[in-house]
Amino acid sequence: MPPDHNGATGHSGVEPSSSGGDSYFFQLDNHRFRPLRPSQGPWSPEACHGGPPSALAIHELEQHMSSDTYRLAQVHIDFYGEVPLTPLTFATNTLRPGKRIQLLETTARTDDNRVVIAGRGWYLAVAPGRGPQVEQPLTIPGFEAGHADSAITSFPYGASIDWSFLEGGFSEPGPATVWARPKLSLINHTPLAPTEAALLVADSANGISSELDFAAFLFLPTVVEVVFRSAPTTTEIGLSARTTIDPEGVGVTRGTLFDRNHSYGHLLQTLYIERRV
Repeated sequence: MPPDHNGATGHSGVEPSSSGGDSYFFQLDNHRFRPLRPSQGPWSPEACHGGPPSALAIHELEQHMSSDTYRLAQVHIDFYGEVPLTPLTFATNTLRPGKRIQLLETTARTDDNRVVIAGRGWYLAVAPGRGPQVEQPLTIPGFEAGHADSAITSFPYGASIDWSFLEGGFSEPGPATVWARPKLSLINHTPLAPTEAALLVADSANGISSELDFAAFLFLPTVVEVVFRSAPTTTEIGLSARTTIDPEGVGVTRGTLFDRNHSYGHLLQTLYIERRV
């Protein structure tokens, strides 16, 4: 979308205050975005939850890969530290061109030129009927069968999504399975794409399956990696996750992404564990 006469882009050309808005980001210019309050995570009032910037990295990769011949099959998101609630400028390029397989990379920098998040996406050429379908059937209750957990709505990102827990909960330790319905668009008033929604929710895996008390420990993702066996087709995201932790302070969260018909993605997070002082 071209910038308006003030240099900002968007539905109305009027930038909302940082405290509100109907989206996680406001687009300031081509590839430049300001996080809004719904992006705020549980660890710091000055930092984003990992989900919104991960989804924005997917948005930038998908914008760069304009061909319908290829589909995102795997994405690897690296967090270089806290992603601040300040403007981010993305730069995207093709690392590996190819007729069957391509690798794209996007990086986001703050105004002081610090890289805070980077994403690499593997794109594979696809064609209907090229291979057989091999998967186990999925039987899982719908959104209405779950229950809410008010603890997850105690911070802006958590409150921006409707959650329905089928197993476990945000406020109880252990594995969890949840439906998540984002209530906002990613950018201004642009509809949220299913793949963006998947990454928006995927980084919550360590939170919904936490084995530690938020008040007593930090358990911060340094990486989230998602393999998409199939392309997500809805912004209602099913997520099942389990966390394991080593006593030296390294954790791993494994998860599955699904819709009402089948599982379509698998995720992996690496966690840094530290007791709060």
